[in-house]
Amino acid sequence: MSYIFKLFFILISTVSLAACQFNPVSEEVVMEQKVNKEFIQLLDYEIQNRAFALESMRVAVKDGKDDKNLPFKKAYLALELLNQQRFAHIAEKYQLDMKPRLWTRTRTQIGSWVSALMPRIALKFIHSATIKYVEKLKELESLSQQNDKDFFAYVVAQEEVQATAVGLVLAEKNWLATNMLNKFVSDNSVAKSISGGKRNLHGG
Repeated sequence: MSYIFKLFFILISTVSLAACQFNPVSEEVVMEQKVNKEFIQLLDYEIQNRAFALESMRVAVKDGKDDKNLPFKKAYLALELLNQQRFAHIAEKYQLDMKPRLWTRTRTQIGSWVSALMPRIALKFIHSATIKYVEKLKELESLSQQNDKDFFAYVVAQEEVQATAVGLVLAEKNWLATNMLNKFVSDNSVAKSISGGKRNLHGG
């Protein structure tokens, strides 16, 4: 049974990436911003991925009232809420919609079902997928414009802290994972960024 659920997760991830790749890219944006299509496609996927994570954590917090992992889930949700704020200007710049599309909503629903039935297997998959996805975000960072480098350094850092935190939960160090996410959110808050406060992109 667990093998079937693993296949479910792999299928959903593959389909979601493919759906992103086939999303129409505005030629006007590519020409106007002097970026290539690969950059826009990767950014579009990441924006939809953040929408997926946000809704997934909202569901997890709502349904996890008696869950010992609730503090961690709340910290994770706080990170995704921060991401929505941090991503808003870049989505506007490249004319990308932050609202979840149909494939994102479908992936969220199926992911929630599987997480409810097989929480540890779901967490293991998330951990593995997040580690691999960091490399995609580093590629996105390398393709970005010079004046956007700070933002995309943040994008990579938030994914790295997610991977580390989920790994800590799997190692049953939930309190440490929760503290790590909360510190990252505090260090990278929009208010601190605007006021010129020092940001620690690695949450250390």
